[in-house]
Formats: sequence, structure tokens, C-alpha cells
Amino acid sequence: MFQGTFALFNRALSVDFRLTRSHLFRFLFALLILFCLVSANLSSRVIGAAGLILFTQIIYLNFVFILMAGVSFFATAITEEKEEQTIGLLLMAGVNPISLLLGKSLPRLVTALLLLSVQFPFTLLAITLGGVTFSQVIAAYASLAVFLFCLSNLGLLCSVVCARSRAASTLVVISLAAFFWGVPLSKWAFDIMVQDRWVADGTFFVTSTNQVLDWLSQSSVLRQVHTILTSGFSESPWGIQFWSNLIVGILLFLLACLLFNRFALTEVSTSPARGMISKKKSWLFSPGRAWVNALMWKDFFFVNGGYGMSVIKFICYGAALLGLCSFIQYTSRSYSYQEIGLTIFWTMLIVLLIEISLISARVFHVEVQWKTLVSTAMLPQSMSSIAYSKVSGCLLGLVPAALYLFIGTLLSLNEMAYDIGLILSEPSFWTICVEVLFFWHLTALLSTYIKWGALPLAFVLMWVGNMFFYFCIALLSLGFGFRGGGAGFLEALNIIFTLAMSVGIIISHFLIRERLVYLASR
Repeated sequence: MFQGTFALFNRALSVDFRLTRSHLFRFLFALLILFCLVSANLSSRVIGAAGLILFTQIIYLNFVFILMAGVSFFATAITEEKEEQTIGLLLMAGVNPISLLLGKSLPRLVTALLLLSVQFPFTLLAITLGGVTFSQVIAAYASLAVFLFCLSNLGLLCSVVCARSRAASTLVVISLAAFFWGVPLSKWAFDIMVQDRWVADGTFFVTSTNQVLDWLSQSSVLRQVHTILTSGFSESPWGIQFWSNLIVGILLFLLACLLFNRFALTEVSTSPARGMISKKKSWLFSPGRAWVNALMWKDFFFVNGGYGMSVIKFICYGAALLGLCSFIQYTSRSYSYQEIGLTIFWTMLIVLLIEISLISARVFHVEVQWKTLVSTAMLPQSMSSIAYSKVSGCLLGLVPAALYLFIGTLLSLNEMAYDIGLILSEPSFWTICVEVLFFWHLTALLSTYIKWGALPLAFVLMWVGNMFFYFCIALLSLGFGFRGGGAGFLEALNIIFTLAMSVGIIISHFLIRERLVYLASR
């Protein structure tokens, strides 16, 4: 058992240590800690407690990286073997399921824990800067380490159950959202039901439900970190959050072992799945005859689900908006049509941004993954027209969200007519728009280079770039802004930043095209 585990463990670590990108990632993380140190030093001149500011930034930075690792790094431990169809070969070599799970998950967990541990000495600088005690540092890193252990096993379980890496990552995101958002919302909704006497207070059901929700709330690493970062923290680092995350992580690993033979040994097709598309002649689930633009037709139906998925999105979005507006109407007691329109508008705007981000991560990745760019490039079209056709087909899947966005705009037109002029006149609005466009282009470009994780990697790179930009602004503001007349200089920097991002969008167009041409010629 341990021989197979050690062989996989040793190979995974050897490959990781030889990859240049692994060392670049660690260097990037160290650079982020340096930015946090300088930012805390600058902030201490205004609000004091530089150590607490530095410690808070580092802890939340680690939390974000752990979440991204759970979505991309841990959730692909077994699915990548399924996609390459090598699980059967590993089992034939004498590696049993438990050894395989340990050998695939332990190297990733050890790599993440090493990244967490090597920064521990630098975090001790926060104690010398003031505002933080040694017990707070120990408690914070214990909470993050046990949450990392729990999340790695959650990703392992999703990787065992799901057939594709994208499905496993989606399942991890849904699980995290259900815990971090679902538990507080459930507790809030249940308290309202008790206050309005929908449920009789004092009963066994109410008492037991409150205890379960309280236990789930205390198991959250966010709540534990918030408690640790408060001044005067003197609790034990081995609290409810530590032991609950540890036990749940062990249970998730045992569940992955039990479900391995049921799900992990299922044969995965080596060709792209049809999804909801049916061969039968039906207007909803059949693609029918190809359009004049065949590539747009292909991506709309076979990548985005076609009419069937659009109808499902339309129904789900409508049900979610109806439930949200009904709940706000019930709690606020006064909810006008314009406020309903604003709620629909902002909700669907967020949904649209998320959908376009997902599209940018898979529009070209599908061709790269299934090695169909060679045959696609043989069409009598330029690579630019092929790329634009694929993007157009994927954008047709945004019609349900765009319809609800239009409805929200109509309902809140009177309210928005006054504010839209002020928003459009703000330079920061155009900066955000350009930055979002650059983020989508960066995601699409990265999806042609890496097998998975283009979207979280683009998010991290954008975050690092923003931190570096605002870090430079902070340094320049100390030299110019606080001596008078610095507002115009900072506005000029903002304009330069917007122009630089616009140039980056244009360059990324050509880089994506050249990358697709290179992949098609291989």
C-alpha cells in the first residue's frame, strides 16, 4: 500500500520541483507579501497598528489562494487521470485505490502546506510591528492549515465523483458557496421565521435547528479568522473550527475511498460530449440543420447547450429573481417597481459578467483540449474569422440573462436616467470597463496555454497587477499628493493606466490569433 503511495508521491513532488512555473508562483507569492508589508507601513502612518494591518492582509491573501487551489488544484487530482485514461494502468501496476488517492492528493496538499509554512517566519514581523501577538499567529495558521486539509479532501471527493475537471471545479464552487453563503442566509431566514411566528418558538425543532446552524457557523474559517484578528484574542487555537474541519476532511477522504470503485473506474469518452443535444428531431434539444455560419451554430449548440440550455437558464433566472424580489418585498414591507428593476438589473449584470468570464475560459480551450484546431483551420477562413465566429456562437447563450437585464432596465428607467449621466462622466467607470475587457482577453489567452485553471489564474494576475498599480500610486501620492496639487497627477495616472489596458486588449487580440495559428500548425 505505502509503496505505491510513496512512488506517486515522489514522482509528483519531483515533477513539481522541476517546473519553472512552480518556482515563479512561489516568487510571486513572496512578492505579494512584500507588497503587503509596504502597504501596511504606508497605512500605519494614518491609522497605526502596522503589524495588525500586515497580518490581516497576509491571512486573507492566503484564504483567497486556498480557495483558488481548491477550485483548480485539488479538484483535478483524479479527473486528469480519467481524461488521460491512465487510472486502469495504475491499478494494473498494483496501486490500490487508497494508495492512488493518497499518492495523488498528498503531494498537492504538501505543496500547499509548504507554501503556507515558508511564509510563517515573515509573518512574525507583524509581531515586531505591533498589534499582533504570537498566539494570534499560531491560531490563524492553524485555522488556515486545517481548512486547507478539509478543502483538499473536498476537491478530491469531487474529482472522484465527476468525470471532467470542469465539472469537479464547478461542484467545489457550489459546495463552498452553499457553506459560506447558504449557512448565514439559512440562519437569517430561520430567525425571521421564528420572529414572525411561522415556526413555534421553544420547540425541539427550533432548538435543534439553531444548534446545528450555530455549529455550522462556528465551523467557518472566515468567522474564526475574524475572531482571531480582533484585539485581545486569547482563545485556544484548537477550537470548534479546527476540530470540525479536521473531522470533516477525514470523512471526505473516507467517502472518496468508498466511492472510488463506483465513479472513478467509469470509462470517460475520448471525444467531446454532446451534453443536452439530442439526435432526435425536436425544436428544443436538436441542433437541426447547420446555419450559414457553421462555427457559430456549432459553438451555440455543442458548447453552450443550444435552445434547451437557454430555456433552462431563462426559467432558473426567472425563478431566482422572483424568489429574491419576493423575499425583499416581505422583509422591507415597501418595495417599489423601480427598486425591483434595480435589483433585477444589478443581479443580472453580475450574472452576465460571470457568464462571459466562463465563456472566455472555454471558448478556445475546447478546441485545444480536443485537438480540433487542425481540422478547423483547414476551413477556407482566416483564423480571425474563425475565432470571431466561435465567440459569437458562445455569446448567443447570454440571451436569457440579457433579456432579464433589459427588463430590469425598463422597470428602473426613471431611476437610472438621472444617475447614468453621472456614471458615464466618471473616469473610474471607464477604467473598470477597460479592466474587465482586459481580464476576459487575458483569460482567453491563458486558456490556450494551460490545461485548466485559466480563469482563477487570470484573476490572480489581475489582482497582483492592481496591487502593484495602487502600490505605485501610494508611493507617488506620498511624494506628490500630500504636498498639495496631487489630485490632477493621480487623475493623469488613472488615464495612463486606462490607456495601457486598452493597448493590452489590442495586443492580446494579436497574441490569441498567433497562439491559435501556432496550435493549428502543430
